[in-house]
Amino acid sequence: MEYSVKTYYCKEELPPMEEIHFFHYASSFDWYCDISTYSPFMVIAFEEEKPVAAMFAIIMRRNRFLRNSLFKRCFISQQPAFFVKDAPKIALFDKLITHLVKEVRNKVFLVRYENLGNAIFGYKGFRENFFYSVKWINIRNSLQRKRKIWDQLSASRKNQVNKALKKGVVMEELKSEDKLPEIYKLIQDTNNKKISRRFPPYQYFENFFHHYVLKGKGKIMLTRYQGKIIGGAILGFERRTTVYCLYYWGKTKRYATLYPTIFTLYSAMNIAEENGFHYFDFMDVGFLNKNAGRSRFLLQFGGKQRATRRWYRFNWGLLNFFANRIYD
Repeated sequence: MEYSVKTYYCKEELPPMEEIHFFHYASSFDWYCDISTYSPFMVIAFEEEKPVAAMFAIIMRRNRFLRNSLFKRCFISQQPAFFVKDAPKIALFDKLITHLVKEVRNKVFLVRYENLGNAIFGYKGFRENFFYSVKWINIRNSLQRKRKIWDQLSASRKNQVNKALKKGVVMEELKSEDKLPEIYKLIQDTNNKKISRRFPPYQYFENFFHHYVLKGKGKIMLTRYQGKIIGGAILGFERRTTVYCLYYWGKTKRYATLYPTIFTLYSAMNIAEENGFHYFDFMDVGFLNKNAGRSRFLLQFGGKQRATRRWYRFNWGLLNFFANRIYD
């Protein structure tokens, strides 16, 4: 089967497509619009004139003033969206990733593909395009088990949630953007050591509220104590199947005895379960076999870790050659 591949930098030029995968929705263009440091684009594979697969990507400028390719990175998250059930996914992915590499070859310094879930998905396409990989883990909670989310918690987590409830901690949904500036600052202040790449600008969260929250494709949940916001989570919805935890935060120092982060995550998973979703996905959380820090913390909520990979490609040939030698 012959497939053609095209690149689109404007949502209005996209062909009609079903929204299959949260990270590859056409509305992803709305999420990243009007942000000077982001340049979104989508690579689409066609069978004749019919779209059969789509991959959304972002070119991010790491410096506000310098626009050389040295200061730009390309990020892609999750497996592409496939619009045909029996589509040859591996062959289509090879086409998409090869086209993407050619598209950004002179535009960015580094390409990073993350959150693939399956450790071997796309292996051939990545290798043929000289990517190197780092072993990583993904944590996802199944909401389809006979045991409810509450029964999957460790004993210590149950005690902490109960203590927070007894002291009057509650979770609510953000309905108005009035509190967004406060929430943005809270996420910045509580996650400054946990966010590995540049923290998104305020417009990123404002766009998410307008184009996802107000359209039922996501929620911003807030944990409150005596009227004050002490934690929260930003959730993205993939149809009725998966809830992606995009960000979570809690004022763990000032309100340590209220366990704001723990209460937030339990409450968010409970809401997902009550609304009939099948999975609650924390996505990539750390290096493989690193039984500490974030991965150990999240596993106490009853989820399972899966081996996956992060794939990288430098667009400087010599540097990429040595990176492949070192990591593989």
